Amino acid sequence: MTVEILVAGPLDNPEDGFGLQQAILEEVASGERVPTALIWSSSPYVGATRPETRLEGFAGAAESVEDLGFPVLVRNSGGGAVAANRGSLSFSLTMPVRDLRHGLYERYAQGVELVASALRKLGVEAEGGGVEGEFCPGAYSVRSGGERGVKHAGLAQRVTRRAARLEALVLVEDTAPVREALARFYGGLGLPFRPSGVADLPAGLPEVVAALSEEVVGRYGGRRGSVDGEVLEKARALREKWRFIPGTGSSL
Repeated sequence: MTVEILVAGPLDNPEDGFGLQQAILEEVASGERVPTALIWSSSPYVGATRPETRLEGFAGAAESVEDLGFPVLVRNSGGGAVAANRGSLSFSLTMPVRDLRHGLYERYAQGVELVASALRKLGVEAEGGGVEGEFCPGAYSVRSGGERGVKHAGLAQRVTRRAARLEALVLVEDTAPVREALARFYGGLGLPFRPSGVADLPAGLPEVVAALSEEVVGRYGGRRGSVDGEVLEKARALREKWRFIPGTGSSL
């Protein structure tokens, strides 16, 4: 198996990144596209989940981060709320599947080790495991410093009948605004969050992109591709699908 590696961004609209992930998932599911790794960065956003939109306090939490310049998008994968800016990287690996009932935990385990291994190449003592008061809490996180340490990445999945997308948000640099947005958002929902669990990596975006790409090639074989106009148009056509509209209680 060979994985095509696509690097997009920085994108002016985070909705386009969400749309790219969705367009690639649909193309892999239909057989139009080979397994694909996508790496992108964008302007700031908070990525919430649909269950969170039904929590008391969600609208107020969304408005509080909008004031910081972090629009709220509603993503179609699991986990909990994340926040990102141009110093963050979104990484996804989309593969065809034959049976959506199998492979969920294996994909998580493989994804955690892939991201952790990439960060170890950059001098981070990265391992799988959650941290106290983390954003997007769950067993499939990448951390350093143990349970009271720093969470560098959170993983989630989107699985359909024909394809599965494993995705990770990696906080790389300029994390102070992200930390503030997460504190406001989780505070608005009445959920725990420990700000010291978010910090910069000792590397920049290009180094992390290179390390993630190297891991994909080493594990699956890979070739560098480009985001063509057709898939970008598909992504942009989905742009309004993700944005939460304050006052309506839902995304479009």
